[in-house]
Amino acid sequence: MIQKITEIFKRLNLWFSIPIFLLFFLIFFFSGLIFRTYQELKSFQQREYRLEQRLAETEAEFRRKEVYFKRLLEDDEFLERVARQRLGYARPDELIFRFTE
Repeated sequence: MIQKITEIFKRLNLWFSIPIFLLFFLIFFFSGLIFRTYQELKSFQQREYRLEQRLAETEAEFRRKEVYFKRLLEDDEFLERVARQRLGYARPDELIFRFTE
């Protein structure tokens, strides 16, 4: 009789420990998924921050170039100065001297 009772407890213990083991396994598994997802979120937030900085820099550069382009179209003296400096243009009666540094 005692042997039957201990056998029943062993079976109950086994049947009780399987769901507990399964529960711990699922908790561990989903904890890993949550941790990995959190790490990906942080990575995406850092990437978003870097891209926003790059976008701001590009927009500032675009504004500078837009002002420069408008000035080229509207200001004749500025256009002449740029043509002289960058392209080496001169008026027909002028001589250009170039010096090496």
